[in-house]
Amino acid sequence: MIVSAWYDGHSTYGVRILDREVSLWFRPEWETVEIRLPDRMEPVEIPLTESFWHGSPELRSPRIKEFFLRHNLGHWPKNKPPQFQLEPLGNGVFRLRWLTRSEGQRTLPLDV
Repeated sequence: MIVSAWYDGHSTYGVRILDREVSLWFRPEWETVEIRLPDRMEPVEIPLTESFWHGSPELRSPRIKEFFLRHNLGHWPKNKPPQFQLEPLGNGVFRLRWLTRSEGQRTLPLDV
């Protein structure tokens, strides 16, 4: 699935998932998921909050923020965040992969 970088405007970073992808790839019984970042061996454990299930489908973590900052992705043009592939590996484990960002790439809408 394609996900976009997300920033709350203050200090929290993460990746945004399309609403329609949430029910396909995430299970309500999961309290956390594990994300494997492209540049690190150790996985990131991310809690699935109530807001994730109710209108704010972002996977948020200080480790994702660190990943973005390591790769100069802390800021992007309005409505043009970096996008990635989030590959489901099974049982709540996912791998984040690089996508080549094309100019004019827009934010993924939540309700598509």
